[in-house]
Amino acid sequence: MANMIDKLRARDIVPMFSGYERCKNGHKFGPRVRSHYLIHFCLKGKGKLFDKFGEHDIGAGKMFIIRPGEITIYVADDIDPWEYSWIAFEGEMADVFDTERSVYEFPIEIGERVKKLTEEEVSSPSVYISLIYSLIYATLNEEEESTDIIKKIKRYIKFNYMNDISVIQLSEYFGFERSYFYRMFKKHSGISVKEYILKTRMEQAKLLLNRGYSVGNTAYAVGYNDQSNFSKAFKKYYGRSPKDKNNG
Repeated sequence: MANMIDKLRARDIVPMFSGYERCKNGHKFGPRVRSHYLIHFCLKGKGKLFDKFGEHDIGAGKMFIIRPGEITIYVADDIDPWEYSWIAFEGEMADVFDTERSVYEFPIEIGERVKKLTEEEVSSPSVYISLIYSLIYATLNEEEESTDIIKKIKRYIKFNYMNDISVIQLSEYFGFERSYFYRMFKKHSGISVKEYILKTRMEQAKLLLNRGYSVGNTAYAVGYNDQSNFSKAFKKYYGRSPKDKNNG
């Protein structure tokens, strides 16, 4: 399933290259016109961007978007020059970045991740696609859209809690960078993904036990291959053994 999803996304977002640079004082780039989309992530220091929207002060934690056909100039600060990573891409979905602004705040771990991938010369498209999708949900989507993806994740867990699912598998399935996926889910749900999976399993286990299922069958039904591990988890969660008659 994950491989098929990657193939579908490959048509929507096509990563081209990434980079990282610690600029010298006053280093200037441009004027330049691009034929692709390019996003710079400011990790440290300061600089300025000049584009069709005007002049922008850029500092750590801010990113700026350069779109195809736009004339841009960007200059490092004379005293505290910036350090940034960047990623270039195109594709059918890339125009989601065609907004009425160029500068956004971004999760710093995404920019750091691009830097690390560049330094390690990682070329796997799926890794960069995942980062760009995380970026879209972190910076461009409205609150209700983020809420909608949380509903989809919870629905997926509801129908797959009995399987061996993990945070890493879920983040890959939904196309998000792992640390952002973790923070997004906890922000909107109040608990972590791991805690939500456990909650779903324990609630279903209690329901099955109250219907007369044995502890062994219940354990297997909610994703535990070891009855002892299930019993320990159930007791820790509810404060009583699954063998107790009253689990209401």
